[in-house]
Amino acid sequence: MSFKSILGQSQPKKILTNALQNSSIAHAYLFYGQESIGKKKLAIALAKALNCKGPDPLDACDECESCLKIERGVHPDFFFIEPTSTPKSRELAIRIETVRDLQKKLAYLPYEGKTKVVVIDSADLLNHHAASAFLKTLEEPPSSTVLILISSNPHRLLPTLLSRCQGIPFHRLSSSDIRKIIQSKLQEAGESLTELELDFHAQRSQGSVDRALAENFTEMEVLREQLLEILEKVSFDRMDIVFSFAKTWARQTEQLQSMLNEFLVLIRDLALYRSGCGQSDIQNRNLSAKMILVAQTRSLKAWLDRFTAVRNTQTALSGNANAQLFLENMLIEFCEVA
Repeated sequence: MSFKSILGQSQPKKILTNALQNSSIAHAYLFYGQESIGKKKLAIALAKALNCKGPDPLDACDECESCLKIERGVHPDFFFIEPTSTPKSRELAIRIETVRDLQKKLAYLPYEGKTKVVVIDSADLLNHHAASAFLKTLEEPPSSTVLILISSNPHRLLPTLLSRCQGIPFHRLSSSDIRKIIQSKLQEAGESLTELELDFHAQRSQGSVDRALAENFTEMEVLREQLLEILEKVSFDRMDIVFSFAKTWARQTEQLQSMLNEFLVLIRDLALYRSGCGQSDIQNRNLSAKMILVAQTRSLKAWLDRFTAVRNTQTALSGNANAQLFLENMLIEFCEVA
C-alpha cells in the first residue's frame, strides 16, 4: 500500500513526503491517534517508500519485489512487532526477549534494501523491561534504520521514549473517507451495502474503520428505535416501561455496556438538536425526522441530566453493582428530569 492509495490522513502523509523529498527522515517516529484510522497502513507505506525500487522517490510503487515482500511481511529488512500472549500469561505485551532479538538483527547493515524499518504496533504495551531495553536503541539508533512506534495511548509510554521520537498525530477519518474505505473492502470481498447502510456506518464510525464495520445494521436499527421510544415515553405514569426494561437488560450482561453507549449517542444527538445544531453534527441522521420531534419534548438541561444518569450507570455497572437496580434507578432519574 502506497501513500497515494491510503485515504485520509493528508497531514501525516505530507510530513513524511516532505521528509523523503528533503532526505530528512527521522530515525524514530511515533504515530499516535485513536484505533483504526490508518497509522499502521502509513507506517508500512513508509517502509515501502524507503526501500522501493520503482521510479518515484517519494512513494512506493506497490509492484516491485521490495514492495511486495514488505506487504507480505517477508522482507529481510522489515520488522513488524506487535503484542503477544504467552502460555504463562494471557496478557498481551511486548516482552524484553522480543526487543533483544530485534536488537541483534539491527546490528547488521541492510541485507537487501536501503533502509531497515521497524514498526512496533501498540508500542504502549512494551512492558517495563522491554521499554527500558528499547530505549537504548532509540538513544543510539543503528545506521540506515528507521523506527516507527504506533500507539493509541501514547500517555502510557515512558517519557524518555516519547522524547526521542518525532510525534505525528493522526486524526479521525472523515465520513466520506470511511464510506470509500467500506466500499473498497466490500468490493474486495464481493459484497455490497445499500446507500442507507453505507450512510449509517459512515456517520456512526467516529472516524474509525473497525468501528464502522463492527455494527450490524439491522440489529442496531431495532435497538435504536427501542431506546428512542423509551426516551420519548418513559415517565412516572409509565413505570411499567422502567421495570420491564431493567428486568430485560439486567439479563444481557455482555451487551449491557454497548446498549448504554447507544443511549449516550442518542441522547447526545437529541441534546444537539435541542440546542439548534445542524445535521452535520448528528450521528443518527437517518432517524432525524423522529429525533427532531423528540428533542423538543425536553429542555436541553433535561437531556444533559439524562446523559449524566447513563454515564453514572455505566460507571456503577463496570463494577459488581446490581444491574437491574441501577437500570431502574437510571430510568427513574429520566422521569425526574422530564
